[in-house]
Amino acid sequence: MAVVVLILLLIAAPVVVAFLAVLALVFALVVLLIGRARWARIPHRKAAAGVAGGALVLIVVAASLTGPSETATTPAADAAAQETPAPSAEPELASFVGEACEGDQLVMTQDGESNYCDANEGGSFVWVAAADHEKSEAAAVALASQQAADQAKAQKAAAAKEAARTKAAAQAKAEKAAAAKKAAEKRAAAQARAKKAAQQESARTAQAAQAARAAEKRAADTAAAARKQSYVAQPAAPKKPASTSAYYKNCTAVRAAGADPIHVGDPGYSRKLDRDGDGVGCE
Repeated sequence: MAVVVLILLLIAAPVVVAFLAVLALVFALVVLLIGRARWARIPHRKAAAGVAGGALVLIVVAASLTGPSETATTPAADAAAQETPAPSAEPELASFVGEACEGDQLVMTQDGESNYCDANEGGSFVWVAAADHEKSEAAAVALASQQAADQAKAQKAAAAKEAARTKAAAQAKAEKAAAAKKAAEKRAAAQARAKKAAQQESARTAQAAQAARAAEKRAADTAAAARKQSYVAQPAAPKKPASTSAYYKNCTAVRAAGADPIHVGDPGYSRKLDRDGDGVGCE
């Protein structure tokens, strides 16, 4: 619709269109100098250059429609024609955003604003605006901080796990040592009890043997005393007359001769017939 209206204006009043185009050209040149004019919907120099180029086109078209006489009477158009180098003004920083650059750490500055050469997701270096660069830097710092925190947490967990493992091993070792000590004490106690029982049994055996020997001695003493007492108390049995020169080889011969028991002083008495030496032989 705007194009149709512009064509109608060029046909009906090319002078007016040329005048308005001159004004637009001057305005575009001013915007190229200051950088932008947001209220006029010209956000950067690149757009201003486009407006200036369009204004020049309109001026040329309007001049061709008005003829030589009209163009000669429009000094403003001549001034605008002399200012044609405007489109060659320096492009705005925003026009470089997304274009490839040589490497990291490069900065492009213009009118207090900057573009930074950063790596994109594909690993290629491109120009980015300062705001995007700051966001990327903040995200990188946050990521590094998170990674450091995760690493510290992992190291702490690993240290805690190792400490728990060491503690468990030490506790198991202590329990094993305590069990071994208890078993050794139990074996020592059993050995001590067995040794004590053996000693007690040996003492009882020795006492029993001693008692048996004492009993045997007492019995022998009692028997010897009884024999002596019977020998003293009982009168000697009448003996058969014997020769004063009798000789007995042994007690069998004494008994065969009827001379038993034989006493000291009796014919045929000898020490070999009285083994216990009590003065009575072949008892």
